[in-house]
Amino acid sequence: MSIPAQLNEITGRWRGINRLYTTWIPENPVRETPSVAVVEPTARGRFLKIEYDWRFDDTIQEGLMLIGDEEETEIIRAFWIDSWHLSDKFLVSDGRMDGGGTILFKGFYSVPDHPDWGWNTIIVPENENSFKILMYNVSPEGEEMLAVEMEFTKPAAEEDPS
Repeated sequence: MSIPAQLNEITGRWRGINRLYTTWIPENPVRETPSVAVVEPTARGRFLKIEYDWRFDDTIQEGLMLIGDEEETEIIRAFWIDSWHLSDKFLVSDGRMDGGGTILFKGFYSVPDHPDWGWNTIIVPENENSFKILMYNVSPEGEEMLAVEMEFTKPAAEEDPS
C-alpha cells in the first residue's frame, strides 16, 4: 500500500464546514456545523489518515479514514469509521482515482430486513489550500442521495484550527 500522490498534497491541519443532509427531517434538511480535520501519513507513510470532527445536536462527532493505494492493482482502499454515521461498525470501500486527482470510493452497509445499501465517498483535492469530501447514500435500486458535504481550507499561519 502507498498513498496516492494527489492525496499527499492535502496533508496538514484544516478548518471547514460539515453539512449533513437530513432529508428525513423536513424542518431541518441541512445541518451545517464547523469541522476540523487533520490529514497525515501513517504506518511509515503507507497510508493516509484523515481525522475530522463535526457536530450533531451540540454533540461532537468524530470520524477517521485510512486510505491506501495498492500499486500493483491501482485499487485505492479506504477504511472509514464515524461515531454518528457508523456507530460501532466500520466501512471498507474500494475505489479509483480519476484523471484529475479526485478519489472515488464505494462501500456497502447492511440494513436489517433489506438489501445492502451503498455508500459512495468522493475526495476532491481542489488545490493546496482546499479540499472536499462528499458522501452519498445509494439505495439498493441505485438512487444516489447526497448525505454529507465537507469543505476544508487551510487556516492562516497564525490561526489554530483546533
